[in-house]
Amino acid sequence: MKYLIDTGVWLWLLSAPEKLSRATLEKLDRSADDFFLSSASVWEISIKWSRGKLSLPEPPATHIPSRMAALGVRPLPISQQHALAVAILPSHHHDPFDRVLIAQAQIEDMTMISADREFEKYSVKLLKAGR
Repeated sequence: MKYLIDTGVWLWLLSAPEKLSRATLEKLDRSADDFFLSSASVWEISIKWSRGKLSLPEPPATHIPSRMAALGVRPLPISQQHALAVAILPSHHHDPFDRVLIAQAQIEDMTMISADREFEKYSVKLLKAGR
């Protein structure tokens, strides 16, 4: 099965795993599944870090790839198809990064791992990550 990790879940996984549900932690520990981190999440993290709104132990350019490699998480680029699909999504969620994640999960037939309740309003498979 393929899973797309939401930006917030990714950050919790690295710095506050106690915020994640036991089911989420167990799912992320299964090597039989494929886990992905979107370029949209990397972009969002990089922006927040560069503006001083997010603290990381090292710059995103080294931190994110090293953590992805250590956890076996694969990158998911943003394709033109993903970007265009954002235009036809209902406007339940106004965060552009999350809208790209939703479009990617739909197009790539992935299950989103997220604690964001707004994702429940979309036609996307969802693993609720929060406690």
